[in-house]
Amino acid sequence: MQYLIMCRSLTYAQRAAALLEGKGISAVVVKAPQGLSSSGCGYAVSLYRRFGEAVAILRANKLLNGKLFKRGDGGEYTEVQSRDIS
Repeated sequence: MQYLIMCRSLTYAQRAAALLEGKGISAVVVKAPQGLSSSGCGYAVSLYRRFGEAVAILRANKLLNGKLFKRGDGGEYTEVQSRDIS
């Protein structure tokens, strides 16, 4: 399953991905899909594993500042609340 961590800018997305990579979590900066970004132009960190751990790391380093999404089997994105992540 793909997860997206929305970021407020390309720079924040790059910092978040670099931090996660340094912790052994594969993460890639991607352009946010249409409709997920309030400004119409945004960036996200994409990952497939260790989502809860990634969120905790970003939160601890004050880099978690956007919405969280997971991609369903049909390709649709649904928002995930950070409090619901274990």
